[in-house]
Amino acid sequence: MRIYTEKVLFTQLGDEGVVYLIDTNEYLSLNETMYAILRGVEQGKDIPAIVDELCATYAIDAPTCQTAVENSIQVFFERQIVIE
Repeated sequence: MRIYTEKVLFTQLGDEGVVYLIDTNEYLSLNETMYAILRGVEQGKDIPAIVDELCATYAIDAPTCQTAVENSIQVFFERQIVIE
């Protein structure tokens, strides 16, 4: 999976992130966690690597983190922020 760079601009804003969807002219604010997940995708990490990074950074157990990462990535796919 990768960020759909042809249709999405993505940048950090403080500890959070902002996504700009070029086709729809929409801005989306990402909280710190969703920004970290999208940054992991940008870096070419797979879901287990993103989960490991988040578990090391935040006080969260792996199963809960796994579910949150999968749900966030599903949203990214639905909004065409991330593609295969």
